[in-house]
Amino acid sequence: MSQSNKDSTGEGKGVNKSLRQNLTKEMFAEVEAVFQTVADAHTKSMTYAKLPLALKSLGMSLNEVDDPGNLQYQVIDFDKFIELVVACMRHPNWAANEMNETFGLYDKDSNGFIDPAELRRVFVKIGENVLESELADQLREFDIDGDFQVGIFSFHFLFKRN
Repeated sequence: MSQSNKDSTGEGKGVNKSLRQNLTKEMFAEVEAVFQTVADAHTKSMTYAKLPLALKSLGMSLNEVDDPGNLQYQVIDFDKFIELVVACMRHPNWAANEMNETFGLYDKDSNGFIDPAELRRVFVKIGENVLESELADQLREFDIDGDFQVGIFSFHFLFKRN
């Protein structure tokens, strides 16, 4: 994480806390890395023209941004980019992508979350033998709100990383 976006706790400075809480540390780091790749190093912002590439590298698109026309003349800083990423996560089109279809295969009770038993089935399906402690560690790592379940966005990053 760049020094300008990091305080002594490792949390992003200036990033709206309620938006930041929608992302695990790993997700936040990946979003930040994408932003740093496309943003101008001097201004620490990007133009609208670079937004589709940035979103695509996160598996998102402008189609998932409400009224992208309003962004055409804006300079997009990191806070705005986080806001757009979280908006994409919440957009109905996000629910239609291939990862969500895969997620649905494991979310057996269709409640929008994978619980410990469902996560174990995921690992068994991909040929991984995991101990209970490893399963608990995985859940803790990707569980955004501490309810011991994995939501769709966390699921996406879990499999992208592995």
